[in-house]
Amino acid sequence: MIRLLDTTTHSFASSSSLPSYAIISHVWRTPEVIHTDIVDPSIPLSTFTNPSHPKRVSATKILHSCKTLVRLYRGEVKHLWMDTICIDKRDPAELSTSINSMYKWYRNAEVCFVYLDDVPSASVRDFTRAKWFTRGWTLQEFIAPKKVLFFDASWNQIGDRNTLQADLTARTSIPADFLLGTKNVGRASVSCRMSWAAGRAVTVEEDIAYCLLGLFGVNMPLLYGEGTERAFRRLQEEIMRYSDDHSLFAWKNLHVRRLRGVAASGLLAASPDDFAGMGDFMHAPNRENNRPFSVTNKGISIDLYLQRYGHEGLYVASIECKYGPGHYLGFFLECIQEETQQFRRARPEELVKVVAAGRGQLRAIYVKPPDDF
Repeated sequence: MIRLLDTTTHSFASSSSLPSYAIISHVWRTPEVIHTDIVDPSIPLSTFTNPSHPKRVSATKILHSCKTLVRLYRGEVKHLWMDTICIDKRDPAELSTSINSMYKWYRNAEVCFVYLDDVPSASVRDFTRAKWFTRGWTLQEFIAPKKVLFFDASWNQIGDRNTLQADLTARTSIPADFLLGTKNVGRASVSCRMSWAAGRAVTVEEDIAYCLLGLFGVNMPLLYGEGTERAFRRLQEEIMRYSDDHSLFAWKNLHVRRLRGVAASGLLAASPDDFAGMGDFMHAPNRENNRPFSVTNKGISIDLYLQRYGHEGLYVASIECKYGPGHYLGFFLECIQEETQQFRRARPEELVKVVAAGRGQLRAIYVKPPDDF
């Protein structure tokens, strides 16, 4: 259940039916006013606006959000949601539910206000240099809502997502059709959506995976402490349960660990950064290989076209992604054990073009995760 702030009373609303609401997208600054600060109605939000109060800037941001909503919507929308104050992070169940529901909450909002506190004036030409554009969570907050308005540090409107589309696409590499909602974001390939998240940062390392749940329409439990790679691997495994898009494997990693002097990895990427520059890969429209793939206790079970390459045990595997006219996208695999058909990805810093006529033999194999090497 979503918790909303009443913009006139500055208290949390209770209603039998969900009212219209605005949603605020912003960059956290320390210290922020949080839910436990204002849950007691006897402590007004204005308490925190005293010039000497350490949370004065945060409280002012909330109050200006309320005033801006009242000014623009003249009472038609009376409630707002902001992550700092509308989630009780003391409750792990509430936090998990909120993160798994957040994309839906942004999508259902009447409007999303993007507050750029490091853009001093609406006349600043390059507002896309704001820190907001570098954060992981703001990606879904930017795509999901039906209407997005951008504001400078003084709450002057810079523009909306439609009028600013050219600048926004140039900064984020998100095509206009997906940015403006003329195409459902689910029609973008997995590698395309992952590429939008490349280069973005989060405060808590696992959030680089959790912030992408809604973008891929999946849910999973939050396990803070598991680390970036395990969280991101779980996300990809969850995507595999619902999608057979081979572009999930269209990545390269220049910093992967080396095994006996040779770079090696599993079939899944370590982070969204591995998908940088992979936004143009799409799954092939007329697939030759429609066989399913899944996670097993022997690794990822998958059928791939394999062609021997160079020394014994090294292969080029091609996936169902076009790489220009007459070519498919490929990568290197090394056979670990021929009898059990177990492989690992070799030379993960490389992707190769595979001519359509030379893809090799379609084989059922297992690709092991790096923990099992």
